[in-house]
Amino acid sequence: MKLIKSIIFIFLLLFTTHAFAKSQSYYQATIVHLLTECNSKCQDEVFKREVDKSFIALLEAILNQVKWQVKMKEKSLYD
Repeated sequence: MKLIKSIIFIFLLLFTTHAFAKSQSYYQATIVHLLTECNSKCQDEVFKREVDKSFIALLEAILNQVKWQVKMKEKSLYD
């Protein structure tokens, strides 16, 4: 289970670096911290926190896209 969580966490870190503009050094420091200084409870907390942040950032991106699409629809109706 620990291995699966680590793999998922590393996957999320790799693919959210570019999408939400966090620096690569942040993720490197986080991974190093997880692998060297954290026990399993700490790893779970960090994993949960990163997933929550990524999920919220994803929802914000989706909401911004929907707002833009609604704005374009309104604009096309009034033109």
